Amino acid sequence: MKFELKNIGAYLLRGTFITAPVLITFYVLWVILGKIDSPVQEIFYSIFGFRIYGLGLITVIFLLIIVGYLGTHILMDKIFKGLESLILRVPIVKEVYKAIRDVIGAFASDKKKFEKPVLVKVGEGIHRIGFITSEELSDYDIDSDLVSVYFPLSYAFTGELLLVDKSLLSPLDTKDVKDLMKFVISGGIVHGEKK
Repeated sequence: MKFELKNIGAYLLRGTFITAPVLITFYVLWVILGKIDSPVQEIFYSIFGFRIYGLGLITVIFLLIIVGYLGTHILMDKIFKGLESLILRVPIVKEVYKAIRDVIGAFASDKKKFEKPVLVKVGEGIHRIGFITSEELSDYDIDSDLVSVYFPLSYAFTGELLLVDKSLLSPLDTKDVKDLMKFVISGGIVHGEKK
């Protein structure tokens, strides 16, 4: 291909689109790892007089493995449950903790929470992709024709929960719900892998 000066603006724009996601990702990881590494480095340096870069990340991974291991045993499980019950007694902290725990649990637990994707008609010719989270809302004295549907927001790890009339739902027959979630969160840019 021939380099043309008249297309220099297009080359610059294309180069930005190609490199920006990679550079921003590495920068964010660098900042996060620096924040984790710095305090551990200082402690290690004050004791031994030299630094090992990356020790903070290794320490965090090691601690998570230990907590995960101990959490699988009954004794530690009781301790964690006791700690959780203390957290759940503090008014504002309780709500924040429950929200974070439930969102992480929905994505990471063995129980699949987002296994029923649906297309929801929200206007004439306009639809949104959502995931049924509960079809039984009688505990809240809510009309039996309504179901709770979680709508992930694009470019965010948040979403909104709406109660939707069943007549507006169209089940999506998809084999890979994770790919569908990636599609929605990326604003429709990321498509599933071709099998």
